[in-house]
Parts: sequence; structure tokens; C-alpha cells
Amino acid sequence: MFSVIFDMDGTLFDTQRAYVPAWDYVGEKHGFGKMGKYIPDVCGMNEPCCKAYLEEHFPGIDTVKFRADVREFMSDNLVVEYKKGAFELLEFLKANGIKIGLASGTRKVSINHHLAEVGAHHYFDAICGGDDVINGKPAPDVFLLAAEKMGVDPADCFVFEDSENGIRAGHAAGMKTIGVPDMVNFCDEVKTLMFCELESLDQAIPLFEKYL
Repeated sequence: MFSVIFDMDGTLFDTQRAYVPAWDYVGEKHGFGKMGKYIPDVCGMNEPCCKAYLEEHFPGIDTVKFRADVREFMSDNLVVEYKKGAFELLEFLKANGIKIGLASGTRKVSINHHLAEVGAHHYFDAICGGDDVINGKPAPDVFLLAAEKMGVDPADCFVFEDSENGIRAGHAAGMKTIGVPDMVNFCDEVKTLMFCELESLDQAIPLFEKYL
């Protein structure tokens, strides 16, 4: 039997785009101008990796204050909503006894907040965040941890991802990666690492029906 692991922001929930106005607002507040255009570069990264990216590209930035201000902006403005087909896919997988994991670069406190907003905790057999591992995506650590917690073989896992970092991480974990683009299209190199690419999550149900 196969298992399924989801990324969160931009894959399961339509939250990735909300970081663009957050980074624009906070970037200007900190004197670096609008920074939202850099969001695709950090998609899937955990906090240490994102910190390193910010320090490299914005010398002198106070990453602690920057991220605190981003979290405050998100808390005040974010509305957590499922991506197209996500709820239906979760229901389908749960009804068919498929183990489901969540593996995100986001901190566990934010993951739990988002899941609580839509009442989705009960779908998942394992929930892993960026603060559960040392190496963030594109390293495979968070996906391998999710598989371990679920008690399944990584080779039997399908991974849903919207970011190139996430696709690389899922592939490095030995899993079958399914790309569902959100903010950017995948480059040709990343496409070679995919099991397949879908326009939206609702297209996954007929795909998985063939495996049941």
C-alpha cells in the first residue's frame, strides 16, 4: 500500500502567496524595499536556511526582528484556505485507509495553527515541521522523518510539492514526487525528478484510484 506526504504552504493551503505582501511590507519597514519577489527562492526552506539566505542577500538585516514582524503581519492578515482539490483529496485518502503525512519547512507552531484553522489535524498520521530537523529542503530530512513516524518505507510514499526545493527534497528521499505548481513553474531539471505534474490536487484522485 502506498502512503502520501504533503507539503503545506502553497501545496495543501493557499498560504504561500500571502508571504509576498508580508515580505514587501516588512522589507520596506526594515529599509530593504519590497522583498516579496524573493519568496519563490525560499519556498520550502526551514528557518535556519531562510535565515542564511536573508543574511547572504541582505547584509546587516536583523533576521530575528524581520521574521517576528513577518509573523505579526501574517497573524493579522492571513486567512487559511485549502488549495483547489485539497479537502477532497484528504477525504479520499482517509476513506481508503491511506496513511497521510505533513512535512513542511514551516515551524510546528505555525503548522498547528493552520491545521486548527480548518480543523484538519485528524487527517494526518505524522506532522513534521522545519524545526524538527537540522537540514531543511532541498535536503530530504523532513520527508524521511515523516516516513519514519508513519512507519512506512520512503519508496512507497508519494510527495506533493509546489516548490523546486521540495521536489528536490522528495526525490532525494527516494519518494515519488508530484509537482503542483503554485507561484512559479518548475524548471526542466526539476521536472526530470518528478513522478508527474498536476495542475491541481483534484487531479490526484483518479491517479490514486489506479493504485487501490
